[in-house]
Amino acid sequence: MKDRVAVIVGATDDVGRAISTRFARSGARTVLIDIDRQPLAETLRMVEEAGGRGEILALDPTDAQAVKGAVESLAKRYDSIDVLVNNIDRKDASTAASTIESWERSLRDNVVPLVSFCLNIIPVMKKRGYGRIVNVGSLDYLGTANQSPYSTSKSAVFGLTRSFALELAKDGITVNQILKGDIKTTADALSPEAEEQSAARLPVQRLGKPEDIAYAATYFASEISRYVTGQNLIVCGGKSIYSSMSA
Repeated sequence: MKDRVAVIVGATDDVGRAISTRFARSGARTVLIDIDRQPLAETLRMVEEAGGRGEILALDPTDAQAVKGAVESLAKRYDSIDVLVNNIDRKDASTAASTIESWERSLRDNVVPLVSFCLNIIPVMKKRGYGRIVNVGSLDYLGTANQSPYSTSKSAVFGLTRSFALELAKDGITVNQILKGDIKTTADALSPEAEEQSAARLPVQRLGKPEDIAYAATYFASEISRYVTGQNLIVCGGKSIYSSMSA
């Protein structure tokens, strides 16, 4: 990925930071995007410590005009935008507590930013005849009890990934998705006992790490995956092999 320009949306959570630093080690120039500037500055510090170059853009990914303006500015500064990573993950109310508003919010938070960035960056990629779009989704797209709004939004990303892949293959643009399983992050801190119990339910006997997602993202974003598009790689420690997702 040397000298490739990679836009990473959702760069401040643990997964976004792992992807950003892994891309930096692979030689990419990163554009780090999220809502708040201070966490973005911390991600940039990590990128630079990993030997990479980057910049930060603080904006609301659900604001279509802000996204459009940001992409137009980036397209003027760089010869190309080679990689787009959509690491967008917002959970909302459970099914029992949901309202029409919470359903709309789940779709707005998880689907609208992804579509907005894609629609603005795809034309830039088409001009060069090259692009890598990597969506970070969730195994919950299969359907999870008490998470209907969230699961519905993730199912939408599943279909979108495959449809975009079909439409863009002739333009040299690949579109793939990573489906996260149980990933240990600081946002979902577990007690040692709870972590041990969760790990025991997985074939690999451990929870995933943000770096596990980052390795998969680097593969999809790199030149070596040029013959792979429309695929959904499940990174779940084997959970998807046996789990009905109903528990």
